[in-house]
Amino acid sequence: MTRGVALSLVGSLVLVALAGCGRWIEQREPWRHDAEVECLQSGAVREGPAVTLMSPIEGPGICGADFPLRVAALAGSAALGFADDPRPPGMIPQPPFPPYPAQAPISPQYPPPPPLAPPRLGAPIPLGAGGSDPAAGAGPPPPDPYAYPSPRVGGGVQQPWAPPARVSPPRAPALIASGPAAVVPAATLACPLVSALDQWVADAVQPAAQRWFGRPVIEIKQISAYSCRSMNGQRGAPISEHAFGNALDLAAFTLADGRRVTVKDGWRGPPEERGFLRDVHAAACRQFSTVLAPGSNAFHYDHIHVDLARHASGRGICNPPAIPGDAVAGREPLFTGSTRAGRSGRSATGFAPAVPGED
Repeated sequence: MTRGVALSLVGSLVLVALAGCGRWIEQREPWRHDAEVECLQSGAVREGPAVTLMSPIEGPGICGADFPLRVAALAGSAALGFADDPRPPGMIPQPPFPPYPAQAPISPQYPPPPPLAPPRLGAPIPLGAGGSDPAAGAGPPPPDPYAYPSPRVGGGVQQPWAPPARVSPPRAPALIASGPAAVVPAATLACPLVSALDQWVADAVQPAAQRWFGRPVIEIKQISAYSCRSMNGQRGAPISEHAFGNALDLAAFTLADGRRVTVKDGWRGPPEERGFLRDVHAAACRQFSTVLAPGSNAFHYDHIHVDLARHASGRGICNPPAIPGDAVAGREPLFTGSTRAGRSGRSATGFAPAVPGED
């Protein structure tokens, strides 16, 4: 075998091998790089104690991000939620109303009434001057033109004047400050998703928490951020948005009073937890291009998945359909067989229970 033939054969084998693993030499879509750069240049996400810029993630294959961020908290700027519609079980705490300044009792001095003229001889003694008229009997004294108007009680006796009781104006609903919500564990994400998550937490999650519980969220538990894998961890499935730091799975929300609302138990739990989770889910469907929650399939029975994928149809995915919290909190939860697990540990569909971080 000549040298030229040998080199040609080797080259052919290399091409065949590369073709067989072409998906591993495929390049990331250019829009992902452009979206990261645009996000960072816009200032929507800034570095700080809770957000740090990491080294680029290159592979394996097309996995990775050019400017990944390590995120330890979301919605770092304080947000105010107008607590005008508290929900059970807790009322929103009200700060003590400031007292009015102390005032000395008012004791106005009115001029004394003029002295009565002495009665003429033979004239009847006027009523109210210490005598009585036997013919007319006892009666109320004549009105005193110098008396301050006040109620009369018992026998028409004029009561001394007293200042009216001060009535406090009604209290206005309280404004409750919401600080950042910690992300546990810290998540590796691309800038566009961090920006969307910041806005969602500040504008939807915190107001919903204050509305239903009277407390802000101080911690969000995530179970999958950047992860180089296919969708739902299934062999042969398309690559997941998690592989680009463009997706996050949220499993629980911890409130300022220590209460923990999990997606797994709260989706069909107490009314206020159902209402809260449905409200944040509905808001997520307006904020992200893909939202999957309990009821979408067996893999999402215990978390809410959000991402910013660019779908070929140009339409977003919201599964299950969004329902306002008020609607679901006032009735029994809807049954969705795909997310109920049996005693054997398998879901009603026969799938094995979802493993956190593998969907």
